[in-house]
Amino acid sequence: MKLQQLKYLKAIQDNNLNVSAASQSLFTTQPGVSKQVGLLEKELGVRIFERRGKNLSGITPIGEKILEQVGRMLALEKKIKALANEYLDPKSGTLNIYTTHTIARYLLPKSVSYFTKKYPNINFHLHPTLPLQKKGIISKGHSDFSIIAHDFGEDNDLIVVPAYLWTLGLVVPNGHPLATVEKPSLKQLADCPILSYEPTSTGRKTQDDAFELEKLKPNYVMTVMDADLIKCYVELGFGIGIISTLAARDIEHSQLTYINLDHLFSPSKAWICFSKDILLQNYMYDFLTSFSPNLTKELMENVLTLNSRDKIETLFSKFKLPIY
Repeated sequence: MKLQQLKYLKAIQDNNLNVSAASQSLFTTQPGVSKQVGLLEKELGVRIFERRGKNLSGITPIGEKILEQVGRMLALEKKIKALANEYLDPKSGTLNIYTTHTIARYLLPKSVSYFTKKYPNINFHLHPTLPLQKKGIISKGHSDFSIIAHDFGEDNDLIVVPAYLWTLGLVVPNGHPLATVEKPSLKQLADCPILSYEPTSTGRKTQDDAFELEKLKPNYVMTVMDADLIKCYVELGFGIGIISTLAARDIEHSQLTYINLDHLFSPSKAWICFSKDILLQNYMYDFLTSFSPNLTKELMENVLTLNSRDKIETLFSKFKLPIY
């Protein structure tokens, strides 16, 4: 068994059993990939893939189990390489941050500026992330963090740590009846067409819980995850917008009025997520602390010893999270 053969298996799985696409992703030839997969199956004495003619049509039950272990072995290979790279050059590497537009715009600039100045040789990348519709959407590479404020589902391969709390604010068009109301009621909000986040957002759940407690049914006419898009449509007269306070306050050069809603809605949680297979390097610890001061290297090393999300939540219950 060769490591390269395992990479071929993973590439075939990642490319929906298309051997041609898998070979292109690995910059090798299709016959070479097919030959090595055949040799590995012969060595193991089992079929990993089902076949229909010359094409792969599925993964066998034993193949599913083998591919699960292949994923673990390749993740371990990345860990070993990262460990060696840090030893040889502790200030080089890659850091990928997956997050929303609002977080990237309003919360990350300070940390990104600090990090890129301190680690000029680290390749830093920001990527958009979307609400989770199924398990596995959060990126879990060997140098990836996701900063999210929406439901992340159940995923035993993830470490999830509370990062901060965020509040909700209201934006209405200038001249709207609520524009002069200092503390609007939930009933006043429910009587208006509302633009807000999708149900997977923790902020949306906070809203829904508050409305439900008062037995009110809000009229959501539009739901999207991008706060700036919500503000755009509010300005066009589609309704009122309930969004992150950070985004709601940013109304300069617009025809919008901001109204504080702290009296109606409690803060919502946001998390930092990463794969259990990541080898956290010093520059990664540094980034985490720069973004959320609670996330010290000592604390994160403690987190890595815990084997359940409940234990992590209990650990973080001792800390006061920053509120934005």
